[in-house]
Amino acid sequence: MIRSLISKKLHLTEITSLIKTFDMTAEVKDLISNLNAQPEFTTTVSRRAAIMNITNPHTGTITLHYTDIGNISIKTPQSRSAPSPLYSVPGQCVLFAIKNQSFMTHRYTIEDNRLIMNDTIIVDENNPLAIDGTQTLFDCAPITQGHPAFIGSINLPDRSADISVFDRTSLRKIAWFPHDDSAARYLVSLELLEAAQDPGEEKVAEELIYHYHPAVAWKAFQVLYQANRQAALHYIPLLRNLQNRRLDHLLDQFKEAA
Repeated sequence: MIRSLISKKLHLTEITSLIKTFDMTAEVKDLISNLNAQPEFTTTVSRRAAIMNITNPHTGTITLHYTDIGNISIKTPQSRSAPSPLYSVPGQCVLFAIKNQSFMTHRYTIEDNRLIMNDTIIVDENNPLAIDGTQTLFDCAPITQGHPAFIGSINLPDRSADISVFDRTSLRKIAWFPHDDSAARYLVSLELLEAAQDPGEEKVAEELIYHYHPAVAWKAFQVLYQANRQAALHYIPLLRNLQNRRLDHLLDQFKEAA
């Protein structure tokens, strides 16, 4: 039943309402059983590879099921030796609890390059929490120390947006990186071509200027501008069509400098 939540596009309120009608503990157990029944889990070597593919050791998260629309994950909070940064999660998600447990979720409002502490919500089996990652950053913590709660999440990622990193103390933005793996690869490729002064760099940039990720399009524009300033200017309306505030700001600065 839980698989149906990401088998087609549903509004966050629909997902939240349906979660309240499910036995989420049983649903998660069913997903785990289904994982163990997969062919790649039959041998030791393939099992290890499969586990590595669905596990994020940094966040302590395991992906139980995924589709083109989203994924269903479960996480156990990790004890930290030092405060870790706060990371935005582009897209939308619904947090839920299992096994009669509950956990606190601290919500922050994202305002450009900083966070503003909003409120703290308790998530339990009867009260899932919908999060819009375009406006809100969240951070979860167990209510009872020494007995971490499992944190379930249904994630509807926005691969065209960036993951922002904020300092936990100052709440200031300190870094960002692409959410889309392909965007990261294209950025590295352009930088390598640029560093090697490859003659085919401009041709590659002419294709990547149409990429949907703003960071890739911007890097391609920079490459084209270095090669032919007048020709590159014709791509500005194309970049504006991406309707990305950061990109628009960069273009505004570029226009002023020009």
